[in-house]
Amino acid sequence: MRTIFFGSGLFPLPIFQRLHKLTAIDPKVSLITVPNHSHKEKNQIKDYASQQQFKIYQPNLSDKSISFVNEIQDQPDLGIVCNYGYMIPSQIIDIFKKGVYVIHPSLLPKYRGAAPIQRAILNDEQKTGVSFIEISKNKFDAGAILLKKELDILAVDRYKELSQKLSQLTADSIEEFINNIDNFERLSQNASETTKAPKITQADLKVDFNNTATKIYNQYRAIYGTNFHSLKLKYQEREFYLENITLINDLEEEHLKLYNGVENGTIWLIRNKQFKNYFYIKCNENSWIRVQEFRFCDRGSSQAAYTFKNQFLMNFKFDSLDNYFKLNY
Repeated sequence: MRTIFFGSGLFPLPIFQRLHKLTAIDPKVSLITVPNHSHKEKNQIKDYASQQQFKIYQPNLSDKSISFVNEIQDQPDLGIVCNYGYMIPSQIIDIFKKGVYVIHPSLLPKYRGAAPIQRAILNDEQKTGVSFIEISKNKFDAGAILLKKELDILAVDRYKELSQKLSQLTADSIEEFINNIDNFERLSQNASETTKAPKITQADLKVDFNNTATKIYNQYRAIYGTNFHSLKLKYQEREFYLENITLINDLEEEHLKLYNGVENGTIWLIRNKQFKNYFYIKCNENSWIRVQEFRFCDRGSSQAAYTFKNQFLMNFKFDSLDNYFKLNY
């Protein structure tokens, strides 16, 4: 079966690799990926396909002439789309004898759009998954559903980890999908249950410590590992990323009660030696974020939080409200 895979970046790579290994699939698997926008842009699936000597196409699908159609006119059987990001023209879809199918990392019709993994974390969802659907012409993520696979979202899952889990779940399911593609019931999506997952923008990166710690922690989890890297803050003109943060435990909460009522977005410490390597940021409703690691934006490696303390917080007065270490955000 001649298969053409439409995809780019890291997420679809394990899926493409599994297709490569499946004995049920004819070796004639080709890759259609996005055009190069810059020499610095990473496209891991293209790198793998090139190393394995697959046929690679990088058409400009916005070209109204669709000259690319002539290159694949010899009747491919199956099209698989994952993390491609372009609307595929009807002239191309109609070439595939067994159809074109989209792999989307959400439980459709929830989270249609470019950032379903990030939006699920931002909204504190407890469950997500992947959906295998028929491609819909002239509309993203709206086709009939053939197969869904669910996955629990753990409280510690950041975008980076959850994306890897969903990618692996899809790779583990691709053989089942292909072998049963003609037998699956096609279920139309319920439009009334549709939610959107627009791409992440600068507005999603803005940290507001007048929100609760849980909301900010979910924001960090959703952003960490994306192209934006992580949430960014500033203290005394030094910009830094939050590399490793978490919510506080009950013992920390007991120690921090002393500072309940202080201004949101200020930094505080706990005297107890068990917590000497961390610093804490006050959030709304007397909630707190624990910072374990950070990274200055002009440096390449993360640092333990105690080095931030040593540089900026040496004058901190323990067990006193007479402190003012305010973050810019």
